Amino acid sequence: MRKHSVLLKEELCEGCTNCVKNCPTKAIRVHNGKALIRDELCIDCAECIRICAYHAKYSLTAGLADVTQYQYPIVLIPPSFYGQFKGISPLKVKKALLKLGFKEALDVSLAAEALSRKTSEFLKANPGIYISSSCPVVVRLIKLMYPELTEHLLPLKAPTDAMAEKARKDAAAKGVRPEDVGIFFITPCPGKNTTTFDPVGIDKSPIDKTIAVSQAYQAVLAVLDKHQDTAKDGASIPYLGIGWGQSGGEVKLLHEKIQSHSLSVSGIHRVRALLNELSRNNIKGVRYFELSACEYGCVGGIFNVVNPFQARYDLRRLRAKGEQMVVQEHNSYDFDLPGKFEPLQIGQLDSDLEKAMEKLTQLEEEIAVLPGLDCAACGAPDCKTLAEDIVTGLASRSDCIFLLRKQMGDLAEKLSALFHELPPVMKNGKRLLRTGDQNK
Repeated sequence: MRKHSVLLKEELCEGCTNCVKNCPTKAIRVHNGKALIRDELCIDCAECIRICAYHAKYSLTAGLADVTQYQYPIVLIPPSFYGQFKGISPLKVKKALLKLGFKEALDVSLAAEALSRKTSEFLKANPGIYISSSCPVVVRLIKLMYPELTEHLLPLKAPTDAMAEKARKDAAAKGVRPEDVGIFFITPCPGKNTTTFDPVGIDKSPIDKTIAVSQAYQAVLAVLDKHQDTAKDGASIPYLGIGWGQSGGEVKLLHEKIQSHSLSVSGIHRVRALLNELSRNNIKGVRYFELSACEYGCVGGIFNVVNPFQARYDLRRLRAKGEQMVVQEHNSYDFDLPGKFEPLQIGQLDSDLEKAMEKLTQLEEEIAVLPGLDCAACGAPDCKTLAEDIVTGLASRSDCIFLLRKQMGDLAEKLSALFHELPPVMKNGKRLLRTGDQNK
């Protein structure tokens, strides 16, 4: 079973360890000059793809050719997608997608607006601190590395999932057979692609396939109608919900009192820094956290074409055209999760408690032996991680170049000492040999 969407082109990898040092979950190692991704630790944040100068990391989604597999394909448009088209109205983009073979083109922005209202109601009724669960990468990060914060994840579905479920119900109400419906999502990042086969918070994803923004962008440009839209047609687009496409857009749609006690943070390393402080109870006065793994939110996803600065500016201009949320039936969305978010049980030294305690003692010994420089030259991100790999049998002390150099130095000294301590027989043998040579 697939665990993540980030893949490796081994032939391009130079073993430089940049990805190792930048992975927020320490999921990458370098062995024999090539990077290896530990599936159970990868959260698809795509930092390794961003940092790799050799383009050895990549990610794949479905393509537009897959649309023909379904009799009634539906495409879900993320708010950030409209930020890729400068000076082109959302209505034109939707019409272009219909030309590409989709029967319907639906705005996730609508579900986002409905979720904002649902979130405000939930926070009013439930005291305590909550973290948005809309970014699947953040949810996986918390489940993996901050299990104590899992209970603070907002127990509501992401707008993409709620929109996909509603689309299926609406199609069935129109008489479309369930087996004919195919739900596609235009994804800005690998993290959302992973949710199609490894969803968070739900058992099975209502989305069948994803298409990278870069693919959809080029296809839309090829069939785009160059004629001017009318203001009336453009008014039907959910402009306020479009704000969800960048960091801070979610908070702006919450109730004013909640906004004043909310915080938006984007970028996986800043998110980790925040979660570190939150786990130590060092954040005061904040009730709601909007966290995005990508810089500046979804506009910073690696599948996007336009730089996030331009996309943020264009989305802000689109959002400014709306003054209130779109009138819709909010109860038509099902945002309730079937269960709770559960922490991931990963990172144990051993499933047997007695053996785990023994390995913990060994781990402390290995950490004491290692130099503590965290140089990543061993192929692990830091000395503590190398020590864990040694204890679990994935590495050895000789992988540390400093310990290896010391071992080689000690060996050289021993060889030198042995050379000067030859047995008398060998020394006499040399003397006799020289005498015999002279007699000849």
